[in-house]
Amino acid sequence: MKKNIVFLFLGIVVALFITTNAHATNGMRMIGFGPVQDSMGGVSVGVPLDSASILTNPAGMSFLTGRIDFGASYFKPAVEYKAVGAGQGVVANDGANISSDRGGSPVPAFGLIIPLGEKLRFGIGAYGVAGMGVDYASNLYSGVTYTSYSQMRFAPGLSYKITDMISVGAVANIMYATMEYNAGGSTQQPHMGASSFGYGATVGILVKPIEMIQIGLAYETKSYFQDFSFNTAAGTEKIQFNQPQTATIGLGIKPIRDLVIGFDVQWIRWSETNGQNLPEYKTRAASTMPWNMDWSDQFVYKVGIQYAVHPIVSLRAGYNYGKMPLNSDRAFENIAFPAVSEHHFTAGIGINFTKQFTFNIGGMYSPPVKITGSNVAEQNIVSYETQMSQYSIDAGLTYTF
Repeated sequence: MKKNIVFLFLGIVVALFITTNAHATNGMRMIGFGPVQDSMGGVSVGVPLDSASILTNPAGMSFLTGRIDFGASYFKPAVEYKAVGAGQGVVANDGANISSDRGGSPVPAFGLIIPLGEKLRFGIGAYGVAGMGVDYASNLYSGVTYTSYSQMRFAPGLSYKITDMISVGAVANIMYATMEYNAGGSTQQPHMGASSFGYGATVGILVKPIEMIQIGLAYETKSYFQDFSFNTAAGTEKIQFNQPQTATIGLGIKPIRDLVIGFDVQWIRWSETNGQNLPEYKTRAASTMPWNMDWSDQFVYKVGIQYAVHPIVSLRAGYNYGKMPLNSDRAFENIAFPAVSEHHFTAGIGINFTKQFTFNIGGMYSPPVKITGSNVAEQNIVSYETQMSQYSIDAGLTYTF
């Protein structure tokens, strides 16, 4: 039985890697993975509830039974900008709002946990973890502004229960990302269709000092990717675009039998991969504009609650906040990669069809947030404003064994 589940899962993973070139989302890192984490505001490091713990705190696998979680999200951002330029034909002069034509995106989520005795667990996950992009009609620099980045993660790993109180875990992060952009008008060459494999790791610990409290710690290393290689009319250009390391502490509280409350605080070191003069070109033509996203490091605060109102029904809700890491002076970069969302409100429900099958559904809404500024000296942008709101709908099935 377990062998059949593993082969089914691996077949799904292969299909995911083949089809991962779907539209990118507008979140460089998703707030959570799968319908359960998403509906809890991304809380997971101190509260392992499903197989997505493989990614966020692999030690949590030791507190779960054997299971397979299958899910997907539909993620839809609404993005727009307006800009005033220093010269005709250089940048838009009328300051009219222009909306991105980027549609919604499917985000896959698959996880499998297999007990290997009383203390050891094997887990493997395949999740869409990051994405960003816009699709603006011809305007800025008298040309289109199109950007797209998406990342899929494949994570095999183990957890070990040292005692009834303490478990540890580790997974290898094997990643595949796609990237393309066409921005800057006639002076810039389109950079289309590049892809890259990457690697990293996540380690974690989960401690349960008393029955009602769980404390988790997780660390994700920097993710190292091959250079993205673009064949352009100006020649082959290569860009290095890695993903940052993170560290998270989580607290889980179970004050009564059917109630779970979780808190996570996560640190993301954006400055090492999306910071000053990053991402970095390894090879570029003289006419190609370099990137300088100049993002700051970020703290993200998460709170989630789950309450089983009936043996068949569990209700979930959450809140996630992270101050945007952007530098308002990077006008063009913030229009092309508008990671401005800060507040995320989430909710969901789990329905137990049987003791083994559960249906989970959830949703997220992030209200409009905008950033304004200028960059006349480098980019001829006298003023700009970019704004984004977003929502997602998540659904999935769980089978425990």
